[in-house]
Amino acid sequence: MTSVPNVNEQQSLHDLSWNSAQDGKIATDLATGLIVDANPAMETLMGYSRAELLGMNVTMLHPEAERETVAAEFRKSMLRPAPHFDLHIQHKDGRSVPVAIWSSEKLELAGRLLVISELRDITDQQQKEHLLSTQNWALSAFSVAAVALGRAHSADALLQSICEAITHQSPYVFAWIGIAEDGPDKKIRIAASAGRATGYLDGLHLSWSSDQPWGRGPTGTCIRTGKLQLVNDTEESPAFGVLRKRSRTFGVRSSVSVPLRIEGSWRGALIVYAARPNAFEDAPILVFQHLSEQIVHGVRALEQQMALHAGLVDLAKAQEQLAEALTAAVTAIVTAMEMRDPYTSGHESRVAEIACAIGKEMDLDEHRLQGLRMAAMVHDIGKISIPSEILTKPAKLTKEEFDLIKTHPEAGYSILRDIPFTWPVAEIVRQHHEKLDGSGYPYGLKVDAILPEAKILAVADIVEAMASDRPYRAKLGLEVALAEIKALSGTLLDPDVVRVCTDLFREKRLVMPDLELQ
Repeated sequence: MTSVPNVNEQQSLHDLSWNSAQDGKIATDLATGLIVDANPAMETLMGYSRAELLGMNVTMLHPEAERETVAAEFRKSMLRPAPHFDLHIQHKDGRSVPVAIWSSEKLELAGRLLVISELRDITDQQQKEHLLSTQNWALSAFSVAAVALGRAHSADALLQSICEAITHQSPYVFAWIGIAEDGPDKKIRIAASAGRATGYLDGLHLSWSSDQPWGRGPTGTCIRTGKLQLVNDTEESPAFGVLRKRSRTFGVRSSVSVPLRIEGSWRGALIVYAARPNAFEDAPILVFQHLSEQIVHGVRALEQQMALHAGLVDLAKAQEQLAEALTAAVTAIVTAMEMRDPYTSGHESRVAEIACAIGKEMDLDEHRLQGLRMAAMVHDIGKISIPSEILTKPAKLTKEEFDLIKTHPEAGYSILRDIPFTWPVAEIVRQHHEKLDGSGYPYGLKVDAILPEAKILAVADIVEAMASDRPYRAKLGLEVALAEIKALSGTLLDPDVVRVCTDLFREKRLVMPDLELQ
C-alpha cells in the first residue's frame, strides 16, 4: 500500500519542483506587479540573480516595446489566466529571447494575492518553425516561378511574377529586382517589386556607382562586383547607415542581394528583405540563388522568343532556350524538396536514372525520355502538402497518416498542371502510384488507362525506395527490391517494365552507387 507523504515531505516535493524545474518560474504580487520569488531556471533564463529579480516589476522583464502589452495582460490575469506565445524577455546582456508564458489562477499566501508564471525559451521551436515555413515557401515559390516562366510575355512580367512568388505567404516583407543603367549617374532601374513593405524604395536615388552613397550599399555593391551581399542585421551593418531610419520605419532587419547577369544584355540584382535579423541561413540563400538562375534562363528564353518574331533566330533555338529554363526550374524545385526532407536526398535523381534506363531499353524516343526524366525528378513534389514529421517518422505510419501520404500524387498534379511542359509531366506524376489491377491511387486506374511512362516510374520508384535507407528502416538491398517487383509483375506492375529493369541490373548494364547486387 502506497503511503501518503506527510506535511514535511509535501513541502520538500514542492521545493524540489520549484528548484529543479527546467522552465523559469516567478511569483508575482497581483496588487503591485512586483516579483516576490524566482526559481533557479529563471535566473538562467534572464541572466539576473534571484536577489536582482526580487522587487522588479514584472513588465521590466520584457523589451520596452512589449511592456504596455505585458501590463495589460497582467491585469487580465487577475480575472482569467491565459497562455502567451508572442512575447519576449530582455536578457541581462541585452538579447531579446522569445518565450511562451503560462500563468496560474490567483493564489492567496500570507494575506497577499499572487500569480505563478512559467516562462519557456522557445527560440529553438521558432527556428524550426521558421525553417519549415521557409522550405514550404521555397517549393511554392519555385512552382509559381515555373508557371510564370511559361506564361510571361515580357521580361518585366516574369520579374514581377518572381517578386510576387517570393513574398506571397512568406517570411519576407519585400523583394525587388534592380537593373543597372549605363548613364553617367549609373542609376538602378526598378524592374519589379512586391511585398508588404510597399514604399520602401520611394524617393531613393538608387545607384550602383561607388562614388554615390547609395551605390556603396548592398545593392550597388552586388551589381558592381557581381557578388552576393548579405546583411544579417540592418541595425549593426555599416552598409545600411543611410537606410537605417527607413529600415526601422518599414520593419526591415536583414537582407540578401543576389547578382543577376544576362550576357550581352543587362546586369542587376535580386534583393529580398526580412523583418527579423539573421533571417537568411544557407537554405534560403540557396533558394534565391536558384531563383536568380531561373530569372536568367527565363529572360534569355523570352529574348529569344522576341527575336524569333523578328525573324532573327529559328524556332528550334527558342524551344531549346525554353526547355533549358524549365529544366532549371525543375532542378530548383528538386533542391527545395531535398532541403525539406534530406533523408531522401537523391531519391528523385536516382529514380530518374533508373526510369530513363528502362525507357531507353523499351525504345522510347529522345523526346519521351526527356519527359520521363522531368516527371521522375518531381514525382514526389506533392509531398509539400504532407507535414515533415510524417515524412521523416522513424516508425510505421498509422492508417490516417498513410491516407494523408496517398494524397501526394494529386497534390503534385495540381502544382505541375499549369507549367507549360511539352510532355504530360503532371499526368505521369498523378499516375505513378496506380496499379494494373486497379488497386492503386488516387483513381484506381487499370492496365491501358495508365500511361506507359507512369508504369515505368512506378517500378523505378519501388526499386530505389526498397534498396535505400528510410527513416523507419535500413535499406533492404537491391536483391530484395528486384524480388519484390518480380512478385508484383503482371498483377500490380507492368511485366515488360519489370523484366527490363531486372535485366538491366542483373546483366550490369545499369550500375549505380549504393544500388548493387550482393
